[in-house]
Amino acid sequence: MTVTYARQAARLPLRDAAVTITAADLLRDITYLASDELAGRATPSPGQDLAAAYVEKALREAGIRPFGDHGTYRQHYVVTRATLTPQETTLAIGARAFAHGSDFVLTNFLTPAVSTGGVVYVGTGIRSPKMQWDPYANVDVRGKWLLVHGPAMLPEGVTRQMLGTPGVDHMPAAQEARTRGALGLLVIPSGDALTSLDKVTPRSTVARDLNPSVGWAYARSPLPQLVLSKAALAALLDGEPANADALLAADVSHRYGASFALRAGTTVTLRLAAETENTDAYNVAGIVDGADPRLKDEYLTVSSHLDGAIGGAAGADAIFNAADDNASGSAGNLAIARALVQGPPPKRSIVLIWDTGEETGLWGSRHVAYSDLSRHIVAHTCVDMIGRTKAPGSNVRGQENLAGPGEVFVAGPGVLSTRMDQALAVVARDFPYATQNRRFDNAAESFFYPRTDAAPYFERRIPYVEFFTGLHEDYHRPSDEVSKIDPAKMEAVARTVYVFVSTLADDPIRPSMDKPLPPNLTALLAR
Repeated sequence: MTVTYARQAARLPLRDAAVTITAADLLRDITYLASDELAGRATPSPGQDLAAAYVEKALREAGIRPFGDHGTYRQHYVVTRATLTPQETTLAIGARAFAHGSDFVLTNFLTPAVSTGGVVYVGTGIRSPKMQWDPYANVDVRGKWLLVHGPAMLPEGVTRQMLGTPGVDHMPAAQEARTRGALGLLVIPSGDALTSLDKVTPRSTVARDLNPSVGWAYARSPLPQLVLSKAALAALLDGEPANADALLAADVSHRYGASFALRAGTTVTLRLAAETENTDAYNVAGIVDGADPRLKDEYLTVSSHLDGAIGGAAGADAIFNAADDNASGSAGNLAIARALVQGPPPKRSIVLIWDTGEETGLWGSRHVAYSDLSRHIVAHTCVDMIGRTKAPGSNVRGQENLAGPGEVFVAGPGVLSTRMDQALAVVARDFPYATQNRRFDNAAESFFYPRTDAAPYFERRIPYVEFFTGLHEDYHRPSDEVSKIDPAKMEAVARTVYVFVSTLADDPIRPSMDKPLPPNLTALLAR
């Protein structure tokens, strides 16, 4: 009995701060962030600048110290846009020259470069520990081109469902090429591409990504990928035991031979010409400094993405206001920031981040996770889409993965971290503002990885937790409006996140990624 009273007394300051988070304040903030005036908050855009200024003003008024560049709230990063110059982009196989459009077509690129090297055939290029495939076991592909069958091609009898999640259960050819230091992919043509390459093969003429291009989840592959014409393939394989006809026949039978290096002296040179333009973008960040001299240099990061998905909708409502995704998380993060100032000072420092470029490739979160700051981050919390509720008994199409009343999905700690898992248990016991649903807290779920804004942190071996209320029929549509938001749900989730982060900040034991990972995730982190 005495222990219970002592625990309750210790929790009172946290509870007092938590209840300062109100549905009314959250509704005020989300109403502005998801207003037509901000036009969806694309990265970069004037609307996003307005959203950032709103967050900065709130942080300043709360007395939260800036944690951006040069004493500001803004963490700047660079995005590079490259526009292909097709007429100057050429391919050489030995001494023979081939033209872009008719002889080969680029389907992926990032920056202009000249790349020269030998060639290794690796079948489909897919490595699958689960299926016991490793086409790279007996060949060295570093500094060479990978000759592969198209991404739609799979061995006889194998389906995508059998392979599982790309990047987790199996490694696509582009990922293996990057990991192993290859130059890029030369794709064997199939279907209509055999006769009309320049008309049927999708071409990428513009590429954008974070610069430098770090991280894996949702990052654009920095390596060029090109589809060869039948004539170019024949020239490449001239004199080889496996000629062009043999490899084209494999696409029909779906029976692919062993990997092999093309004969010594066979070289392929791609001269990729493009015009580049750099654009400045930024996250918004503030810090609540830790009160413990021994722990203050250990950071807990709490993030929500400030940008929204921008589509091409027409008609009366063409603005993607992105109320749930993710003005709801951004407003929730503001409420958490204010509560941290109201509550007891945390022992560890807490960094609050409104990252940007999430919808275009996790730019802002990749920038943070792969920066020098990551050396101080001991755990990460992601707040993404916390504003919707599935009505009891509802069977609305598109709401199959939407949380019910008073419920929030929680993913990460069940797979990764004992201390974070224990902190969640304390919150569930002492602060039951929201019911924690752990449905997606397992390694087999794409919502665990890679479909999370926390993915770059996980890649850096930083344990994370994500709070979200799930997908719905308005996801990434103009109909994602404030009128459909449940402010009471947002209040419950934001209070839950606040007490969780505060509890973790005061844990005398540093949280870590200490749980045994399944083989697919172990392989992913070994890249």
